Amino acid sequence: MSSTQRDNEHDPSFRRTLRVVASVAAQRAFPGRVMYGGHPIDGAYLFAFREGDAPTEAEGKLLEAAMLELIEADAELTLRALPYADAIAYFVAHDMDASASLLRSRVRGTVQCVDVRGMLRLSLFPLLASAGLLAAARPWVHVAREGLLVVYHPAPFVPSPTLLASFTDHRAWGRVHGAQTLGALNALKGVGREVVDFNLHAEFRQEAKLAAIAEAIRARNEAAESASHAVGVICIAGPTSSGKTTFATKLAMYLSNFGYHAVALSVDHYYLPLDRQPQYQLRSDRSDVDYDSIDAMDVVLVNEHVNALLAGEEVMTPVYNMKTGYRDEPGKAFKLPPTGKAILVLEGIHSLNPAYTSMVSAERLFRIYISPLSALQLDEANTMRTTDHRLLRRMCRDFLFRGYPASRTLAVWDKVRVGEHRWIFPHQDGVDFVMNSAMEYELRVLKVYAEPLLSAVEPHEPTFGKARELLELLALVNAASSSTVPSTSLLREFIGDGAFDCH
Repeated sequence: MSSTQRDNEHDPSFRRTLRVVASVAAQRAFPGRVMYGGHPIDGAYLFAFREGDAPTEAEGKLLEAAMLELIEADAELTLRALPYADAIAYFVAHDMDASASLLRSRVRGTVQCVDVRGMLRLSLFPLLASAGLLAAARPWVHVAREGLLVVYHPAPFVPSPTLLASFTDHRAWGRVHGAQTLGALNALKGVGREVVDFNLHAEFRQEAKLAAIAEAIRARNEAAESASHAVGVICIAGPTSSGKTTFATKLAMYLSNFGYHAVALSVDHYYLPLDRQPQYQLRSDRSDVDYDSIDAMDVVLVNEHVNALLAGEEVMTPVYNMKTGYRDEPGKAFKLPPTGKAILVLEGIHSLNPAYTSMVSAERLFRIYISPLSALQLDEANTMRTTDHRLLRRMCRDFLFRGYPASRTLAVWDKVRVGEHRWIFPHQDGVDFVMNSAMEYELRVLKVYAEPLLSAVEPHEPTFGKARELLELLALVNAASSSTVPSTSLLREFIGDGAFDCH
């Protein structure tokens, strides 16, 4: 990847401008039809017809040509302030319900818009001055069954099937319940049954997925030739604030309904002793050790212990002392219950890495990737980013249960993201099940907790810019009480008062 491509990938203004230009190009290419878009998929943005129609190769070429015409002509992106009535009239006339519903839910006397050759979009984020500044990336269009992907990486491009499938599934759910857009979510009545029922529908969807996973494991085991060929290990991984802890706890309870006893093995202690850490061996400096790296883990011991446990043996799991960098002997005795239907649960950053269970028979593994992959549109060109969704979750949890201010959570976020891209995302495909832990309604609940935390970040702090960006996002959201969040909800992991609280 060239330095220009790296800059494009990490420049928020570039990415936002590309989405707006692609959205305007779609309006030019497909008059009378509406496309929603902006979902990030592996160096691209997914756009799809609002009604869910599968695009054709010809439609992909039309969108690409319209987008490149704007870029080659260096079309200007001009800010325009319109009276509220004029802005509403424009978006209604062009059937752009995402923008119109958002404006109706957060009414302002004057609406800031972006004008690209007479076509308007809401001005939600800072943008580049003109479309020509996108030329270096040479964006192009990849046609997939799920939609048209505006790619800003050179070919070949292989989109993640996990992300595409999860987005499509979640988008279909939003369409059924009339909540594809933030404006529609904001419009839910805060009194009476409407908002309560919507929240419950979102929760039931999560419960149905848990039941489906448990049923899939039961079905595989019933079809197995013998107990030694049945699922014995569930591997769960996903980026931070995906809800892994609550999910694993609930899955164990669902499995118990089929007579299984799911037991967690804490892999957090399987670090190599300091004198065996590859980076430490180079110059005996502990600050060189990257504890997020799989190279820091004793993968051989993990594999040996998993196989021994599956064979009914007792092992002494390590107790790693972070102060000394060595293990406290003798460790802890661990053995699976002798029920014949015990399942080991491995939950951690490397649980889906093939090296982690390379010595374990593949038929004994059931792999689950979990992440909150929201399909919620802000307007026609922008979506609720999964990264911001997780950041808001983590910020609430860090403050409520660890006493950390928002500035501290924001300060470590870039480092956390680097680790995710290196150690988690490469293994999100090829799993047995993708658990989308997003529930669209939670954004309204998280606002109540996160807004005052972000408002306390001061201008001199390095994280001030990101805090203001998140505040501008939350300003588009109508707040909602947590009183309708069930105690068993995965969301409770981040706001407390949950049935599974372990904070």
